Amino acid sequence: MRLSPLSPRVVALSWGAALLVWPLAWLLLAVAQGVGTVIAGGGWIGVAVPLGVHPWGIVNEPTVAFAGSHPALLLYWLAPPLAALAVAALAPVVLPVPPGWLAEVAVFQLAAASAVLGLGVAARLGAADGPASGLALFWGVPAPVFEAASALLGAVVVQLAVARLASHLWAEPGGPRRSRRLLTVAVHTGPAALVWLAAVLALGWAVPRDALLGGGAVLAGAAFGAWRWTPRSPLHPRPDLLIRRVVAVWVVGVAVFGAAVWAGAPRLGHGTAMVWGVPGMTNNVRPGMAVVRLTPLPAPKRPPAPSAP
Repeated sequence: MRLSPLSPRVVALSWGAALLVWPLAWLLLAVAQGVGTVIAGGGWIGVAVPLGVHPWGIVNEPTVAFAGSHPALLLYWLAPPLAALAVAALAPVVLPVPPGWLAEVAVFQLAAASAVLGLGVAARLGAADGPASGLALFWGVPAPVFEAASALLGAVVVQLAVARLASHLWAEPGGPRRSRRLLTVAVHTGPAALVWLAAVLALGWAVPRDALLGGGAVLAGAAFGAWRWTPRSPLHPRPDLLIRRVVAVWVVGVAVFGAAVWAGAPRLGHGTAMVWGVPGMTNNVRPGMAVVRLTPLPAPKRPPAPSAP
């Protein structure tokens, strides 16, 4: 039996993969900032991934004035959106994946989440304390300009993921008709976005209207791509899909999403910094953040014993 993106088994697999992949796309923003700071000469000591405000890589900055320096522009402030842009643009095009529906829906959900969350939602959440505020403070870039540009890029690049997934509609009699392409976007992205939003609201975070507009703009771009472009047939049709694989993905996805909800919950109205290193004088732990240690503090170094006379 040849399956398509609209086969119930594939849709169920995609929803389970979204539970796994969307939190990883959110974590990617913090990881990019941590790695960028290491490249700039600082230290990466943790992450903060609250679902209602912009994620942070918890770092020891290399200098006191690092945030306003030119290396910080690309490696600190712009690292999260650039990482999201790279994943959303490159994953559907160049990422080598094994044959199978799990790889296909995982690539789609990873690219879609990076575009919707990383470029649409996070840009607005960072207006108060994040990349948008840093660019406005140190480089004079108005936050609305950054937010609009980020959402526009997300709306453009997400169409690559849509085209890749919709190409498998050639398995259906009549091929990838426009109605089928639009339905594919709706059933694969709509529930994932709604579950993410429901989790954010259930945790008590306030969601700015502009954040919803940013994410909605990216989803609108996905719908436009489905409406406008007819994809080519894939070179390698996907094989059959076993029910046990769908169940296994759901089990892992629920566990990962549950961990994301725990890590992203507000504590005293703020996010949580989960650290494995030792915060120094130049750490960027945000005011009000609770600090949870993932590893014990290193034992204090004892001075050398006095030598015998």
